[in-house]
Amino acid sequence: MATENKPLGMGEARLTGRLLKVTKKNDLFIHLMVLPAPDAYTSPSTVEILSKTRIGQAQDDISCCVRITGYRRTYNQTDRETGETRQVQTADVRLSFIEDR
Repeated sequence: MATENKPLGMGEARLTGRLLKVTKKNDLFIHLMVLPAPDAYTSPSTVEILSKTRIGQAQDDISCCVRITGYRRTYNQTDRETGETRQVQTADVRLSFIEDR
């Protein structure tokens, strides 16, 4: 999928990679994409891109613009050695295809 050379907005990124799998859940397509490895000794990153429309088929090489969103997640974790419970904060990141690019 071709992307235009519009400047990226805050919280946006341009990704290039190969689609490994495309599934549909409710009204969203979930595209599993592997990105090129930065060098011969590093494993490639794999991301999920959510979209209202299908942006490609498995094994397609694509470039697209995504909006980076997410939310904070908090949970309790118990230390196995001390039994102490502590609150852990993490983030779940979502990449959403920008439909109008």
